[in-house]
Amino acid sequence: MEDLSSIRKRIYDTDKKRNLLLQKLLKTKTFIAAQVYERFKTCGNENCKCRHGQPHGPFLWIYQNKKNKRILSTTVADDKKDEAKELAERYKVLLEQRQKLRELDSDINIYLNAMEKILEKEANEYVTKRHPGRPKKSG
Repeated sequence: MEDLSSIRKRIYDTDKKRNLLLQKLLKTKTFIAAQVYERFKTCGNENCKCRHGQPHGPFLWIYQNKKNKRILSTTVADDKKDEAKELAERYKVLLEQRQKLRELDSDINIYLNAMEKILEKEANEYVTKRHPGRPKKSG
């Protein structure tokens, strides 16, 4: 079992990492909550090369699915391709950082639980030896 000092050090170090990460998260720039990726497509023409293993593309595709909103799944405008890639990458980084923040919070809670076990004293050490609720006999 770890000693109290090493657990406190772990909490301190983990909290330091957490705060640095939080500072990064607070500086997050605009993003799009979507995936942007290259995609190949086939058309409906039976005589087209895409029907024989050479699909059209690649096309830059954007996909977004938000609760209670219409799904967006279409090509990216030519003049917005670079910006869309960058903004989608920011979102990906944001999600990764938030996951790391959750992991650090979980680690801190684990260390606090360990610290609590070390520091806790038994309550029965503080009870009277007589029956509870009975007044002292006078006399």
